[in-house]
Amino acid sequence: MLDLGFILLLWAWASGVGLRVAHWFGPAPRDPADALALALPIGLGGFGLVLLGLGEVGRLDAGSIKMVLIVGGLFGAAPFLRWLTWSVSKAREGREPTDQLDRAFGVALAVTIVGALLTALAPVTDGDALCYHLQVPKRFLEQGAVFFDPDLHETIYPLLTEMLYASALAIRGPAACRLVSWLLGLTFALNVSALARPTLGRRAWWAAAVALLVPAVSNGMSAPLNDVALAAFGTAALHAWSRFRDAPGLRAAALTGVLTGLAMGVKYPALVLAGLIGLAVAPGLPSRVAFRLSTGGARLSLAYSWRSRRWLARFVDEWTADANGARPRRRRFIHLFAFVLFAWGVGGVWYARAFVYTGNPVHPFFRQTFGGSGLDEVLGAEKRPLPVDPWHIATALGPLTLDPDAFDSVSHEFGPVFLLFLPSLLVERPPRRVLALGAIGFAFLTLCLTQRQSMRFVLTAVGPLSVAVAWLANTWWERRSRPGTALVMILVLVLGYESTLAAARARHGAAVAFGLESADHYLTRREPTYTVGRWIDAHLPRSARLVGQDHRGFYLPRDYTMELAHRRRTGLGGQGESAARVVDELRRAGFTHVLFCPPVPEQAVEFDPTLGRLLASWTSLREPVYRADLGDADGVVRRYSIYPLAGVVRR
Repeated sequence: MLDLGFILLLWAWASGVGLRVAHWFGPAPRDPADALALALPIGLGGFGLVLLGLGEVGRLDAGSIKMVLIVGGLFGAAPFLRWLTWSVSKAREGREPTDQLDRAFGVALAVTIVGALLTALAPVTDGDALCYHLQVPKRFLEQGAVFFDPDLHETIYPLLTEMLYASALAIRGPAACRLVSWLLGLTFALNVSALARPTLGRRAWWAAAVALLVPAVSNGMSAPLNDVALAAFGTAALHAWSRFRDAPGLRAAALTGVLTGLAMGVKYPALVLAGLIGLAVAPGLPSRVAFRLSTGGARLSLAYSWRSRRWLARFVDEWTADANGARPRRRRFIHLFAFVLFAWGVGGVWYARAFVYTGNPVHPFFRQTFGGSGLDEVLGAEKRPLPVDPWHIATALGPLTLDPDAFDSVSHEFGPVFLLFLPSLLVERPPRRVLALGAIGFAFLTLCLTQRQSMRFVLTAVGPLSVAVAWLANTWWERRSRPGTALVMILVLVLGYESTLAAARARHGAAVAFGLESADHYLTRREPTYTVGRWIDAHLPRSARLVGQDHRGFYLPRDYTMELAHRRRTGLGGQGESAARVVDELRRAGFTHVLFCPPVPEQAVEFDPTLGRLLASWTSLREPVYRADLGDADGVVRRYSIYPLAGVVRR
């Protein structure tokens, strides 16, 4: 219950701060839900940036985080109370009529939200979270500062979501991090609904239901990763762009830039989204620039205006005039400049930080392009199961839907909704807004798939594509034709199936959520590193430093380094060194113990056995200080053993 209290506090805090800041960028939306949709990512993103600042000055600790919450609470209390009053008055105006389809969508949505909440209340056992998304903020909190660890290269990624997890870890614990992700999932749904409102009106929430029921989304919103976070911030940026499209202005462009910058701080794919939104903010600008250059720039001469106090305004007028010399209604050049300025002003700090530490602003990717350090493995051929050519990329939605295991796993699938219904846009006549959103979603999906083909990385596309699906459902339902009704019924069945997946997922942690099982017992059953970590805490000194084969280091209470990352960086063992030489090098690097965990059989899961083979002759002469065969939630058994690097030879 305390974790729920924390997330309610964070929701109110982020809402109040976000509403206050959003007011600086223009009038609020007409619907309180849409106002909240913009406010939440602004407040949460601002909180993450403040925590980054605390980390840079070495003050990232529970006391400082609580002080930020107190000050922000005072700053946002009045706007939040006004929003509550507005929401209550809006609700008292009367409930809008509903029909059977509304109720069907509503039941599926409620089941999914509750199922994801119950899953989020369970202790964390997600592999990527224990390897990176929680391990990084844990390390930051231990040092009280943000830093770059070359053997944990994720410490230099865009880490806006992980800074939010740092606050949850400092105040509550890892389960609260799950709830942060759950809150971000609701934020995503609010912004999808806001995107759909201009075309769907009261049924805009249908689009949110379609988006939230996508298995990859409902699964991700109960796991402390950053994929749903990227979708939440990215869709908020699209929401801001949609408002800019309806009422172009400098402040609207700046707000779009702010939210795009926050998305850029979550994950690298947001750079693709930033480029697409930038093109949408200033459509037609390249052609006008080309016209100015082709005419020799005579009209841009500053000779007559340099003496005038308004020379800059005249300069801008010339660059925002159309080819016939008339001023357009939208000064797109200024809008684009404001968008870029605020986007990079808010999000560029992460890329500047990476450049300072590594010489590569997108470390560890594209080192051949940007220079500096990096890893070729992160974009290896195994990360692209689909051939990168126009036909396969353009039709990727088919294999993504029909063979999700090839790209991530069934748990992170898109589901059949988009493949089943989006082709209908070719025969229907959707509004330009729906077409524009669909085009942005499809462009984001295809551009990202040219690099790393993971469904988790492209969840931002789900938002605008869901608007298109909801528009189709509304059109067919209003038409009341037999084919249209049949198609809507198929959609309802698909959504019902997807909601059962979210409900079924909750069964694993429901006993913990209802207090029928302790977190300790749950983790002992399902997470082997938790058991290993308890032994380490009881038997190894605080000064111990472990290097090991397990990728999951969060539950290990001593300094821990994944040996694969260390070996990739140093090349250790790649030159035919003897086991004694490898051990000596590890000791020189400061490590005191080595941890092995080969699965049984070795091919049961993806596993790198190199370290075990390098040190086979060394371990054969020694006894481990710890040995246990431990199973995980997937039924895979691993043989854990820990050897001191200064161990005594067996006699």
